[in-house]
Amino acid sequence: MEEIKKGKYILYEELGSGGSGKVYRAFDRHLRCDRAVKRFNAGEDIWKKELEMLKGLKHPLLPMVTDSMEEGNERYLVMEYIEGKNLESYVQEKGHIRQEQAVEWALELADLLIYLHERNSPVIYRDMKPANIMVEPDGKLKLIDFGTAWLRYQEGGEKFCAGTYGYAAPEQLGENGVSGADERSDVYGLGATLYYMLTGDDPSKPPFLIHPIRFFDRRLSVEMEKIVGKAVEEEKGKRYQTMRQFKTAMERYQNMDQMREYIKKGAGILYYSVLLCLGVLFAALCSFPGQEKRILVTSALIFSVCFLRLFVSIGRGRGKRGVCRERSILLTEKKGKGLVLLLAAGILSAAAANVSHASAEEENTLFVNVRNEKGQKVLIRYDAVYPLADVLKLEIPLRNFEKGEVYRLRLECMNCETEEKNSRTFYLKSIESQ
Repeated sequence: MEEIKKGKYILYEELGSGGSGKVYRAFDRHLRCDRAVKRFNAGEDIWKKELEMLKGLKHPLLPMVTDSMEEGNERYLVMEYIEGKNLESYVQEKGHIRQEQAVEWALELADLLIYLHERNSPVIYRDMKPANIMVEPDGKLKLIDFGTAWLRYQEGGEKFCAGTYGYAAPEQLGENGVSGADERSDVYGLGATLYYMLTGDDPSKPPFLIHPIRFFDRRLSVEMEKIVGKAVEEEKGKRYQTMRQFKTAMERYQNMDQMREYIKKGAGILYYSVLLCLGVLFAALCSFPGQEKRILVTSALIFSVCFLRLFVSIGRGRGKRGVCRERSILLTEKKGKGLVLLLAAGILSAAAANVSHASAEEENTLFVNVRNEKGQKVLIRYDAVYPLADVLKLEIPLRNFEKGEVYRLRLECMNCETEEKNSRTFYLKSIESQ
């Protein structure tokens, strides 16, 4: 657009338009900064009402009015310029907003509306929608455009219909152009805005319906679906009767959601801790021969814990994405995961190592035999008494000896009747590998 000079302001960019006028980005030549200038439609006195209303309101989510101008039939309202984009464009880029963030923003907007509703001269905003909410670069919100706002107890033509179809409560668009709006109408508008943040579905566009939020994403909670559903009831008697009730319901949900998140994280820590302990036990058992049964039991427990987690995820209705995530953890190696395949490889390698270890034990065992005349062999038992006539058999693993060294083995015998002790000494040398 071409630059328009109005007093000390240069209007150089159109930011948006509504029923009461257009908003421009302007440069303040005196203060050397940008401002938002709203030019009202000619012949309307809405600007006076909006000016007086905004001058009396002070809240972190409201823009500050800095100036006003009149030139002939043109009326201008000058406010601080808000960097960022409106919530409608923000959601269109993102697709939707995380449930935690959406609830946080809805609580901030509820605080603002409580401030408006509970003043000595209550203000009904009547046009709560994403296009009227600015998202600053740091994530803070600002509510703009008070052109349709209405002082609850003012006299005159305050009952005219106002609002945006899809976000305005049915009573705002009443019969014969007469509005029945009250505080519950803003509850509807905030509920519809929260619906848009959670789903990305714009109720102001065909088919002009507000579906249950889990219709779009099964990961959204049932409790949040009930809160949004109650806020956008067509009959205002079925909605939350005040904005404070709506805020309390969201805060209660937020606290419960945080508790569920803590429980979920605790269960996750327990899950991986159990897997770690079982893995350590599995590794320890694999280092000892003769533990095949315990190894199989431990591996079965590991598989059971992994698949129990998968079945719990399916049972919680986390949707296809949640199940695929668990499957990727258990069955694939994406992002360094794939626990089941890792454990299966460990079991196979441990079994092979156990077999080779047993074979090595048999090959590397040195047998020292003491025989009688008949050539009989007897294994040593530490809880038995052997007469001298018996033959003893000693098994000494070669791994206990260093190659090339000579060791002395002393065998002591005792006569049980006379307690006379006799000893024999043997010299052992490990067999050199050829």
